[in-house]
Amino acid sequence: SASFLLSEIYTYEKQHKKAYDYFYEHIKIKDSLNSISNQKAVIEHQFQEEYERKALADSIFNAEEKKVKQAEINAHLAQIKQEKTIRYGIIGILLLIIGFTFLLLKRFRITKKQNKIIKKQKLRVDETNKNLALEKQKVERKNKEIITSINYAKKIQHAILPEDEIMNDYFSDHFVLFQPKDIVGGDFYWYRSFGNIAAIACVDCTGHGVPGGFMSMMGSLLLDKIIQREDLTSSEILGKLNDEIIRVLKQDSGGEIQDGMDLSLCVVDKTKRELLFSGARNGIYLIEGDNINTYKADMLPAGGSFSKKSKEMSRKFTTQQIPLIDNTWVLMYSDGYCDQLGGNKMMSMGNVKFEEILQKSIIQTKNKKDFLIDEFNKWRGDLPQIDDLLVIGFMV
Repeated sequence: SASFLLSEIYTYEKQHKKAYDYFYEHIKIKDSLNSISNQKAVIEHQFQEEYERKALADSIFNAEEKKVKQAEINAHLAQIKQEKTIRYGIIGILLLIIGFTFLLLKRFRITKKQNKIIKKQKLRVDETNKNLALEKQKVERKNKEIITSINYAKKIQHAILPEDEIMNDYFSDHFVLFQPKDIVGGDFYWYRSFGNIAAIACVDCTGHGVPGGFMSMMGSLLLDKIIQREDLTSSEILGKLNDEIIRVLKQDSGGEIQDGMDLSLCVVDKTKRELLFSGARNGIYLIEGDNINTYKADMLPAGGSFSKKSKEMSRKFTTQQIPLIDNTWVLMYSDGYCDQLGGNKMMSMGNVKFEEILQKSIIQTKNKKDFLIDEFNKWRGDLPQIDDLLVIGFMV
């Protein structure tokens, strides 16, 4: 290092000879030191190689011995592990068997308990079904008895209606459309003749079904009682019918039953070619060719001496005197036909459509009744009939 430093100093001083000499000295000393160092390194390397060869031989021997021992240890550990696995497996299987057996016993007890409950419930259901079957049989038997009774009531109701043969003897032509909503109805028609004079009524009692049927029977009997002679006017007949309904149903004392009857009544005189008309809420139509004339009724029904506000009512019916021209049809009706729901807008038919159908029915030479039924069914479509139907047509 000193030689190298002196060489640099003399080089800086530009004494190149001395700088060269000291640099040469630096190289020579360095080479000498490197030679000694190399010899030492060679000897150390030889010793190292010898040591490594011996160590390698020892390590190979030790490694083989260790492998053998390790193999023996591993085999022993594997055997222990296998024995432990088998032992744990056996214990696990035993635990599973015990647990599964416990679950089976528990499930068996639950199932047994449930079967008892189901058996009890089944017995109850069977008992209930048995009772229901008995009740159903009783209801069916009772309904059958009721239907049988109502059907017989229908026969009675039809029996008191006028016979077509009797009406044919007086009118040159006539038809009656009578179709109750239920088996029996609250609509009825009444007829009696005295030579050239006849009285005919088209009546709509309050309600339909059995209650309406009772009212119609009472109304028919009252008309039989009232009309015993031919000199009564239509308004006198309505007045007497009103008084009789009030008397029979005890309506003058403001009782619970305040039902009445809407009706049109005509007294026809063939000799005078004249018709006396009185109506309680229901009017009539007269059709002469293409012309249809409407005759309106008085606004109050026959029967019921108290209004909805419990105010006592008195009424007097009027008589309309109508001349009869040849080939004139008289149409009497209840509100069941024109009030029927149907059409595209699901509304009631109304008077305009009803009058149009009546005019078309008169044009029919035969089966006027069938024509009216067909038109009614077309109008209502799939909707049920909502009220009793009654339309009477006659020509003197």
